[in-house]
Amino acid sequence: MTRSGGAVTWGMARFRTRSRSLPIVVLVVLAAFSASCGGSNSATGGGSTTTSDRPTTSATSPQTSAVLAAYRAEQAAFQGALQQADPTFPALVQTMTGNQLTSVRRALVSDQTNGIVGRGTSQLNPKVASIHGNQAVVHDCLFSSIELVYSATGKPVPPVTPPEHDGVKATLVQVSPDTWKVSDQNVTEGSCPSGY
Repeated sequence: MTRSGGAVTWGMARFRTRSRSLPIVVLVVLAAFSASCGGSNSATGGGSTTTSDRPTTSATSPQTSAVLAAYRAEQAAFQGALQQADPTFPALVQTMTGNQLTSVRRALVSDQTNGIVGRGTSQLNPKVASIHGNQAVVHDCLFSSIELVYSATGKPVPPVTPPEHDGVKATLVQVSPDTWKVSDQNVTEGSCPSGY
């Protein structure tokens, strides 16, 4: 599901398509997913949105593990907020910063105003591309079947797009010795980064 329309990008194509008709949009995801991944529910609140990811098979450093955990937490935070169209969802400020946080909140305000929420599932497969000082880049190939629906009726918000894989490039910043947050995300619709 992806939404675009400003500085924010988030990895889920369903949102991007819908956003062409809304004044405020977010590229969600958000996140590139692999359909074959398994995982556990990480969204909160009502609804049926879940995020799962494939475990890393190679040994990783504590810093790499912290970056990946922060990216996954940010994806789960957005999906939890999206289920309720809640721009004040506490996990947003805990996992995002700067333009990403501002843009996501604006999009959620728009969704709240229009009675729109997110439903469905997504699967993550993130990899750390680089860590330099207090900045890290994560690449993901996510598979999303999340769609936007009208909360009053449960009917999909047009245009409806089929589930798809999207490539995500997320930039994270280290805001304290133990805390990383996503500050920016870019999504390539229908195409994953090399190496997937």
